[in-house]
Amino acid sequence: MTTLISFLPVVVVGLVFLAIIGTASYKRRRFDRQWPPISEDQFIARCTPGTNRERALRVRRIIAEQLGIPYEQIYPEQDFVDDLDC
Repeated sequence: MTTLISFLPVVVVGLVFLAIIGTASYKRRRFDRQWPPISEDQFIARCTPGTNRERALRVRRIIAEQLGIPYEQIYPEQDFVDDLDC
């Protein structure tokens, strides 16, 4: 009986770890479905008219690098909190 009790913390930690991994992969799949890759031209077409192309693409690149999100999956209409989990 003491042997089973001694393994209980290990089992609980393992289950929590699996739950976290599962949640992260679910979020990633949902993100990939909601925000498929777009080209730079598609990105600029979605920006407000008159937006400076070079500046917009530079900001896109910085966001992708800092958040670890693929460059092609950054959209101008994304919300930092709701869509990018910041």
